[in-house]
Amino acid sequence: HPEPPVAVGDETLFARLVAAAFGQRRKRLSNALRGLLEPEGIRAAGVDPAARAETLDLEAFAALARAAAARCP
Repeated sequence: HPEPPVAVGDETLFARLVAAAFGQRRKRLSNALRGLLEPEGIRAAGVDPAARAETLDLEAFAALARAAAARCP
């Protein structure tokens, strides 16, 4: 892509978040992202904390990354 398809802000944080989400098979986001985002932060990004990583699209991951970046500037 000449330009990224979604705005993620901090690309390193985005990569860390995606790796954590997929790091353990079949984990819910609320468990997989513990330490990066609490369930309230996941909800604030417009994502269900009970969802699993494989059900999310790119925009949802970008929203989670932006929420995580806002949590720890």
